[in-house]
Amino acid sequence: MRFFIVPNYGKKETRNILNELLRLLEQGGDEYLVFPLGRQLLESGGEQLDSQLTEAQQDFLSGCDMVLSIGGDGTIIHCARFASAGNRPIVGINAGHLGFLAQIEREHLSRYLEQLRQRHYHVTVRNALAATLDGEERPELDFALNDIVLTKTPEKNIACFEMRCNGRKIDAYRADGVIFSTATGSTAYALSAGGPVLDPQLKATVMVPICPHAISIRPMVFAAENHLTISSPDSSLAIIADGRDRITVPPGCVIDIQQSRYQARFVDFHDQEFFEILTAKIKQRG
Repeated sequence: MRFFIVPNYGKKETRNILNELLRLLEQGGDEYLVFPLGRQLLESGGEQLDSQLTEAQQDFLSGCDMVLSIGGDGTIIHCARFASAGNRPIVGINAGHLGFLAQIEREHLSRYLEQLRQRHYHVTVRNALAATLDGEERPELDFALNDIVLTKTPEKNIACFEMRCNGRKIDAYRADGVIFSTATGSTAYALSAGGPVLDPQLKATVMVPICPHAISIRPMVFAAENHLTISSPDSSLAIIADGRDRITVPPGCVIDIQQSRYQARFVDFHDQEFFEILTAKIKQRG
């Protein structure tokens, strides 16, 4: 097999895991290319990361069997953009703390690597979000696997948000911000803000208000095909995709939250149910 390996050396266990992985790959006669993910690349968006690849690296990526990410969930999310652009599946080797998205723990590396070689796995598709501003044709932020967050800018104490679904106004309220989350991101920031946990196979968008100034305001779940727009008539807004890409828009700008044209493809060994993993990880978090 051919593996495009992306290690995040910001995790202290990464180098040891990578050394063990390369030893196993060489024993099995697999081909691989290592593309280190440094701090500068971690803080950049998927397009910037993709542009850092040489022509030879791009050729290897387009012809590989899958992308192997070594790090935490953040590393997987940052890799997912260019992996999805190349329609390559991704599998995470956990070198972080919780690792909701990682499928392989270090102690089971050899066993799962053999399952990959034997093609004993499934590939599941997860949707991502995009944000388009004021009716423009191309999204300003075109890939958010976890969430797109809108927040007030620092000079404001609070912002007013007006939200529409399929052109119809559904609510207006004052809050510190709003989270639009995928099912994948429902265990991340949205969960901490009081949102529900969704099965990652659901094609849905969760809207979670951040510190709303009304007790009646609660999270909402929308079908993926719904057309969602939001604006703030009195405040500039910061828009952040996956905690990484950040832009600021003026008052009155209409932000269209839609499904991204890219989809992430995750390797799934089907040896644990999502909610089994969730329960174990949540207990670790607590």
